[in-house]
Amino acid sequence: GGPTAVADAAAGMAMQQHMQQQQQQQYGGRQQGPPGGVYYHDQHQGPPPPQDRQARAPKRQEPILPDADIRRVDDYQDQLYEDAMEHKVNGAKRILRVCTDVGNLEAIADHDTLLGVLSRELKENAKRSFELSVAIACTFLCFSHFSQFHPVLMHHQCGNVIMKVFEYESDRYQVRKGDMERRKMRFQELGETATAEDKRLLLKDEKKYRIQLSRQSKLIHVCLMALLNLAEEITTEKKMVNRKMPELLTQLLDRGQDDLLLAALGFMKKLSVFEDNKDLMSNPETLTRLVHLASHENVRIALLALRVLFNFSFDEALRSSLIESGIVKLLVDLLRNPPFRHIVLRLLYHFSMDDRCKSIMAYHRDGMIMLLQLVVHFPEARVGKDLVALVVNLATHPRAAEVMVGSGMFQAVMQRVTKTRDPLLSKVIRHVTSHPSALGQMMEVVDPKWTKEFVMIASKFVDDPDLLVELLGSLVNLTVEDANWGDLCEAGLVETLTRLLVSGFSEDDVVLECVMLVGNLANQHESAQYVGGSRLPGLLQQVLVDKQQDEEIVVQLLYTFQCLMLYEDVREHVLQETHLPTVVMRFARHSNAQVLEQATRTLQMVADHTGEGGSDWAEQVKAFRFEQHNSEWCRAAARDLSGSVSMSPGGYGFYDEHQSGAEEEEFAYRCANGYAMDAGDLADRDWGNQDVEQLMHTSRHMSIS
Repeated sequence: GGPTAVADAAAGMAMQQHMQQQQQQQYGGRQQGPPGGVYYHDQHQGPPPPQDRQARAPKRQEPILPDADIRRVDDYQDQLYEDAMEHKVNGAKRILRVCTDVGNLEAIADHDTLLGVLSRELKENAKRSFELSVAIACTFLCFSHFSQFHPVLMHHQCGNVIMKVFEYESDRYQVRKGDMERRKMRFQELGETATAEDKRLLLKDEKKYRIQLSRQSKLIHVCLMALLNLAEEITTEKKMVNRKMPELLTQLLDRGQDDLLLAALGFMKKLSVFEDNKDLMSNPETLTRLVHLASHENVRIALLALRVLFNFSFDEALRSSLIESGIVKLLVDLLRNPPFRHIVLRLLYHFSMDDRCKSIMAYHRDGMIMLLQLVVHFPEARVGKDLVALVVNLATHPRAAEVMVGSGMFQAVMQRVTKTRDPLLSKVIRHVTSHPSALGQMMEVVDPKWTKEFVMIASKFVDDPDLLVELLGSLVNLTVEDANWGDLCEAGLVETLTRLLVSGFSEDDVVLECVMLVGNLANQHESAQYVGGSRLPGLLQQVLVDKQQDEEIVVQLLYTFQCLMLYEDVREHVLQETHLPTVVMRFARHSNAQVLEQATRTLQMVADHTGEGGSDWAEQVKAFRFEQHNSEWCRAAARDLSGSVSMSPGGYGFYDEHQSGAEEEEFAYRCANGYAMDAGDLADRDWGNQDVEQLMHTSRHMSIS
């Protein structure tokens, strides 16, 4: 047979060996010894259907490779030394035929000189005979399928020779391609003056070019598969990379042969897991070709192209380039095809880290609806992580959240959350409720009972912090008008919060959500009464003491106390049943600006209600505020009175000599009319009858709201 037939046979044999290798890895690892059996070109095609056997007479197929016997392998080797190329080709083909029997590979590998002779012949005569190159390359491919033969191949420099053939054929392809493009350009320049002979010659050249390209693709395919097998060793792979393998692979993406594209993409996928290789391959032209191949009619080629793009998508800059190439629309279209969903969801998840991609996804309404359908109809109790992670990211975008709510599927998503208690799916609800516009739509299309259901679920799953954070966070996002907080309190919300806020019971994330939710309850009079009549104020005070190092929790707690001062009956209960003065005043000199501002607001809220049931507390606030803004004088007075610097005159103990100068406030004593006063004048003043605002003048401006 001709060289193309030999290459076809070798490619078929290589594919069969590759499939067997995958099965062996799946059921027990890579084969370490050559099993018995003979591989023929059509060995696994299977018998034809009965009706076909009766309809046609059996046709004898001539063998593609000549008969060979392993006992005569020395004779075949001698033919390689002949001067006539046809004898060399015949000997190489017979050796290849022997190697198609996997049981013979070990004996061939143990031969003293055979592999070395084959390597030398391929190196010296690859440019002279295409048939010889194909036969020897296929022989090396047979060995490369087994890891135990790799050292033997490397010892005889078989991999190096194959790489040289691959480099030579790649360079020759570029030369032929450039020459063909120049001929087409010359013909186009002729325009209307081109004769029929010019057109005939161009068509002849194109036909010759296609034949050459087809023959060459077979050889490159065999070489590439052998190199891919040898690249299992990382040191060998690095040697190939140093010889510009990544760039050579990208040049093959414009080929039309499916087998060659599969081999090239498979090799690119392997190399692209390393950042340096990815940088060598990820040029704009390559990205464009990969995006084009992702829509190839051959499913295997499309999947491999998507997997290469997935490896590239870890790079933020490449994600931006791919988004500009229009890949998002392609991925949304591929999402409809089940074989592509797994890799497409992973790609979309990477792209969803970019706000531009979220906007584009929101524009493709059908894709958003499809994602929600996949969520609702997911066969397992917990939605797959790739799918739900993508939806979570999209829910952080206001427009995408609006599309979700208006898709007609959001009620089903909510029902799935209440049924399966999926924490990640609950996070989707939390993100959607964080957008005011989406929340308004959601309250119109979703059953209003969902808030009570969330409260009931939270009361039953207090030992699941991941779920609690999302459920409570969704309720925190609701405004006073969005929910009937009194009904939620009757449904057990206050009791659940009381249990969760017990010292040491919950994680910090859950504590933070609970504190914020109490702040929501305190903003409505009916629900604030439930809070005031419960153990929550005392628990919040204890949390403030326990979590004083967590500035975020401290700020939220101080704000919650401020909200509890809004209504008189609740305020009186909180002031009488707790010991907040010392606790809150401790944070009025905090180094964090947000903590300091919120503590000041809370103290001001109390001072504004002096005489309304909180007069004792207000007096303490006045004394503290005086000490706060006149710290230097208070220290001097403390020294004179007790000879100690550990306590202030008011007894709050905030001032000592170890405080840094940055923490001390420069100040001036001023009376109401603006004149400076000395320490004696200050001692004679009746502070209890003065307005609190007059005690707050310092040389540094402080805004009190």
